[in-house]
Amino acid sequence: MSTLAQLEARIAARLVDAGNAVFATATIDEGLRAALSDYSSALPQASETYITLPGDGHEIALSCLAGLMNVLDVWWPFDPDSETWPPNQVSGFRVWWDQGQPVLLLASNTSSQPQAGDNLRVWYTLPHTISGLDGGSYTSVFPLHESGLVTGAAAYVASSAEIDQIGTIRVDPTEVPALRQWSADRMAEFRTWLAAVAASAPSSGPTFADGWGIDKWDSNRNPRQSRYPLY
Repeated sequence: MSTLAQLEARIAARLVDAGNAVFATATIDEGLRAALSDYSSALPQASETYITLPGDGHEIALSCLAGLMNVLDVWWPFDPDSETWPPNQVSGFRVWWDQGQPVLLLASNTSSQPQAGDNLRVWYTLPHTISGLDGGSYTSVFPLHESGLVTGAAAYVASSAEIDQIGTIRVDPTEVPALRQWSADRMAEFRTWLAAVAASAPSSGPTFADGWGIDKWDSNRNPRQSRYPLY
């Protein structure tokens, strides 16, 4: 998996500017950020953890999950030292944002609710990172996807160059239109690739879909084996 420096070199090479004579490294990094954000939206990084609840209630603050984008699945009750099978997949959940902080709302048709000290196992998504970019400690982009990311970053960088050329007198009047067409073609290529990537993205079931009930009295309880994403 490539580092920031390696991706910068690939983007510069794609722009035929290996020496950064035309496109500064800062401009390349900004293009990479934009492409990485698009990639994260199409195929977010998946992770899982368990949370020990500090208090009772159906509403659970998820501010401890840095960078959280969405929740894919939740098991409760969950014992990290003795996992049961099939798991206790909750019947439904929603994530809402309270002044910019994510909150998980668990569904139940009964008065039963998680208690302080209970553990929840949570599958969630977060943005991708690149080693060396904005403090990223590792590169989470799949190696086979790096070329697509380079294409998107190059398209963004070339597009920004069009702005830089506004009002500039050029010897060759076709240069800027050619650059505009090249960046548009690469952006279209990137968007098509992202659509294919998004189609392969793992996803959770519908919000409040059938699943394992919170307890044996929960009428949403599904007696069939639980369904959840595999990573």
